[in-house]
Amino acid sequence: MHERLTTDCGKVAGSRGLVDVERAGALWRDALRGLVAVFALQDVILIGYLVATTIALAFAPASEVRAECVQRNLVGIAALMSLCVFVRRATFVAPLLRSVVYRLSLVGAFLLNYLSLRTMLPTVRSDSLDAELLHLDLLLFKVEPALWMERFNTRPIVEWFSFFYFSYFLICFMSMVLAVWVARPGRGTTEYAVGTSLVYCIGQLGYMAVPAYGPIQALRHLYEGPLDGGFFWGAVSSVVQAGGAMKDVFPSLHTAAPLWFALYTFHRARTDRRLFWLAVVAAFFSMNIIISTMLLRWHYAVDVVAGVALASGAAWLTPRVVRWEEAFRTRMGQPLPWTFR
Repeated sequence: MHERLTTDCGKVAGSRGLVDVERAGALWRDALRGLVAVFALQDVILIGYLVATTIALAFAPASEVRAECVQRNLVGIAALMSLCVFVRRATFVAPLLRSVVYRLSLVGAFLLNYLSLRTMLPTVRSDSLDAELLHLDLLLFKVEPALWMERFNTRPIVEWFSFFYFSYFLICFMSMVLAVWVARPGRGTTEYAVGTSLVYCIGQLGYMAVPAYGPIQALRHLYEGPLDGGFFWGAVSSVVQAGGAMKDVFPSLHTAAPLWFALYTFHRARTDRRLFWLAVVAAFFSMNIIISTMLLRWHYAVDVVAGVALASGAAWLTPRVVRWEEAFRTRMGQPLPWTFR
């Protein structure tokens, strides 16, 4: 009798344990489903970037500027999370309005993240690795392109490449308009958002890991004279002085971003041939921008190589992670990221 009671008690305890495990599993799935309902992959990348930079700031020397940067980051994290809750769960608000708010807010987040680098970069790292980057250039290429290209320092050439360097801002704007506002929301929109988030977030973390001023400042004593530029060179210089992060050279986002946009457009042209010539134009601009980064003395060659690697890696990875996200959201019973019900 005693043995039977012991066996029965063991069975009851085992069944209760199994029920507890099943309940825990159900709670976990419900929690995960709730998170998926609110956050898309591009949201996670942007929030993760702010978390990573906040951790980097935590290890920086204490100062009033550091406190301001941390506070700004925390506000940014809270704002992004609130935005995601609003646009995907506030079903009492018209879907079109939520869609517009989401698109505008993402663009604002990218812009604010970049502008904040001007104070954040010197706070996280006060040193400079220009000497190391120059050494890598000489080791790998036997020459520093920014110095070698000084032979092309004539007004027409400087203006030509200054125009393309300045066109970076137009390319960023136009690609965003076409992919996020003009194109029908779907996989292409998600790929653009995820890939662009990867390029900029990884690139800006690279600035913190490898702080440097670039050849225009670090090698200024080696040039025979200033660049012989006109209107466009003046426009480039003014914009950089007004809003540039100043220690943002590795990797070169002036290389990575236009190249990513070109590769993305070629990828989309596989299913929409109307985009092919747009991709060709984007590639032409990208090639000239890449050359301009060195001829105008902003970047070392290794910065450009890192930028090419970043863009190529994003172009390879993005379609794959987007397909994974779509399948995962389907398993969770949730709509696609750009569906606002």
